Amino acid sequence: MHYDLPISQILRHELLECPPRTTVAEAAGRMHESRCGSILVVDGGQVCGIWTERDALSLNFSDPESLAMPVSRVMSAPVKTVRETDTVADAAIRFKQERMRHLLVVDENGRRLGIVSQTDIVNHQGVEFYVHMRNVGSVLKNLPLQVPGETPMAEVVVRLRETRGDAAIVQSGGHLGILTARDVLRLIGQEALGRTAGEVATFPLITVPRNSTLYHARKIFNDRRIRHLGVMDDNGQVSGLLSYADILDSVEQEYVAELRQALQEQNQRLQQSRHALLLASKVAESSQQAIMIVNAERVIQSVNPAFTAITGYAIEEAVGQDTRLLKSGLHDGEFYRQLYANLDTFAVWSGEIWNRRKNGELYPESLTITAVKGEGGQVINYVCVFTDITEQKRVREDLKESRQRLEQQSSLTEMILDTLPVMVFVKDEDGRYLVMNEAAAAFVGHDKHEVVGKSDFELYSPDLAARMRHDDIKALAAKKVMGREEKHATAKGERYLLSYKRGVDLGGRRLLIGSATDISERKQTEHLLAAERHVLELIASDASLHVVLEALCSRVESLIGESFCAVLLLQPESRRLVLGAAPSLRRTCRDVGENCPDNPEVCACAAAMSTGKQVIAEHIDDSPQWQDCREFASALGLKSAWSTPIVSPGKEVLGTVSLYFRQSRRPSRYEKDVIDHACRLSAIAIDRARSMESLHRLATVDTLTGLFNRSRFLEQGEAEIVRARRQDRCIAVLMLDVDHFKRINDTHGHAAGDVALKVVAAIISRELRSIDVCGRLGGEEFAVILPETEGTGAMQAAERLRLAVANESMRVTNEVVLNVTISIGVTILADQDANIDHLLARADGALYEAKRGGRNQAIYAAPGGTPS
Repeated sequence: MHYDLPISQILRHELLECPPRTTVAEAAGRMHESRCGSILVVDGGQVCGIWTERDALSLNFSDPESLAMPVSRVMSAPVKTVRETDTVADAAIRFKQERMRHLLVVDENGRRLGIVSQTDIVNHQGVEFYVHMRNVGSVLKNLPLQVPGETPMAEVVVRLRETRGDAAIVQSGGHLGILTARDVLRLIGQEALGRTAGEVATFPLITVPRNSTLYHARKIFNDRRIRHLGVMDDNGQVSGLLSYADILDSVEQEYVAELRQALQEQNQRLQQSRHALLLASKVAESSQQAIMIVNAERVIQSVNPAFTAITGYAIEEAVGQDTRLLKSGLHDGEFYRQLYANLDTFAVWSGEIWNRRKNGELYPESLTITAVKGEGGQVINYVCVFTDITEQKRVREDLKESRQRLEQQSSLTEMILDTLPVMVFVKDEDGRYLVMNEAAAAFVGHDKHEVVGKSDFELYSPDLAARMRHDDIKALAAKKVMGREEKHATAKGERYLLSYKRGVDLGGRRLLIGSATDISERKQTEHLLAAERHVLELIASDASLHVVLEALCSRVESLIGESFCAVLLLQPESRRLVLGAAPSLRRTCRDVGENCPDNPEVCACAAAMSTGKQVIAEHIDDSPQWQDCREFASALGLKSAWSTPIVSPGKEVLGTVSLYFRQSRRPSRYEKDVIDHACRLSAIAIDRARSMESLHRLATVDTLTGLFNRSRFLEQGEAEIVRARRQDRCIAVLMLDVDHFKRINDTHGHAAGDVALKVVAAIISRELRSIDVCGRLGGEEFAVILPETEGTGAMQAAERLRLAVANESMRVTNEVVLNVTISIGVTILADQDANIDHLLARADGALYEAKRGGRNQAIYAAPGGTPS
């Protein structure tokens, strides 16, 4: 670990500054634009305060006027500083003790040079630190703050302030997101305080398993440029929230372990010993373990604060006293003689011992004593490090594990590497493998011992090996970790790796350390979500069902290689399948519905719909459910087919998504996921199309008769008049009314009247042409538009309708059969007719004459003339 690395080597020299009168909103906006977590408040060239993301949480979000306050009113002062010559260890301890996230770095003259943050400390820890680091779960503290997506931001900020947190998990629409102090800063800069947590949070929440290493978590922080990760337990539930601050807190434990190792080194040179003692004194001040230094006469020379916390003796009470001050009386003289004999021989003793507190209470402790010898081999001091094991059992276990690691370091390192799910390897400067773990060897397809000494040119294709060698050379020359995605062609298909490489110098050799993670599933998920998003956008933009299904099939074919996709729709009335879309089979698959019998025993699509389950025909020639469709399959060269039912949320079967292949195969887990998504999207598209069609019908059709309603009829009428004038064609209009309709209602009831109206409407639809427009204007009144029809033809049509109605015996109830008649007014379009209303008015006048003249007749009203 880089304990002695000067702060000047890791600080950020870009300083963000503002005058005291700058408003809070303006300061926040500048910090957000610069992606900076702090801004210095400078007045007359002097730093008078600092305002950070953490300070932003103290604002009153319910008061919009707070954004207009000068930043000088809410800044933190005075600004904490650290010298450029101080070490990373100094800064880490300052962050821990003073509970802050930013320090201003100054030179010996007090001139400001830059800012160093907790993030900078964590990012500059060496690889060796993370190899020995615990897993993510070991550094978690309290459960994270979780809020619903609809929670106002003002309330979220108050709760963050109350919990002393800098981030919260947001629950919205069944998904989890993250809301951080940086998001609060962005809102302040945008002066948009009235938003909710769900509108501000970032989705989805990026998570890691609880047993992931901190090394892995730190890589995710760097790669994604984030500062918080959700931590998932074994049940898939969020059990914590990991931040850079948590990693920094855990650095303390590594410092203590390093101290213990430094003290056990007997033959270090004097300068190294002094450096270790300096480091030990700094660590001791903040350590939770008690440290006591005694001289060769066993008189206490110094103790740390943890000594006082455990024993109850203040520093001044302990220094200068014999170590017998702490004796419990439970160990005899032989025990102590053996202890010091071991120290004389081995210079170190570790074990459990009982001691006595100031209040007389006996307690067990885990004690390590290290003899510090001078250049002549004589004992100068004894360094005693102990922990009250009634509260610190975990420390004892860690010490035991540490000793085991030291005894079996080589084999344990190999076991760790082989246990990691990521691929790890080490190459020499010529690109030949020196180390490869089991995961990497399994991917390559060789035993890990066989790979040693080989290069990528002996393991991969020439093109891929050349690209990998080029990346290796760049990484060896670089001063930082380099990462990139790599695509590999394997026997299992295309696989994607996310690899990281770094050049290091070890023992005079330049080596390349690398790791890679198989992200194929993530890439597949990204492709699947992109396809889903494209189809949903088409649905949301009211694209036609055919366009949506064509796009869906094309996306499925791109996600499942060498496939032909078709969507077959089940007609609700006929219960027959029709082709919805088949972009790659368009020319040969138009009659696909007719090739699918409705018998589940001989039709895979029918079987899928009847069972509600996917039907896999790995070999079409041998599948009984393809026996009636083999000619169709043979014509297309199909060898296997997968048929999956499309089921609506209401459990209605809507059709099938069918995939065809020119080779025999079964679906993988990923391919099943693609098909499931396709079926769900198809169901959404079909349901929406049906709903739109139903709405359109309700808006345009009379629900009793099935004819156009008045508004739709008038709309069509205007369109027909425009068309007739453009094409210089004739057009006629009929107005029809059921004679004595009121008498039917009064005598036999309104239900009988409704039956009569439906029969009359059916006769009108039956007797007229497909191009004629029919509508019910209201009550017992109907109207008909006859395109390309003159007066004579219109009268003939009217007479045909009148006779058809008069000759129809209508059973209006179980006991009553009626014969009704209609009266009809007829007219044609004239030059002076401005719109459909003029024609209807003239036809209505003729209808009135027909009624007055005795009913059951058709009267023609010529333009400009009298009805006849």
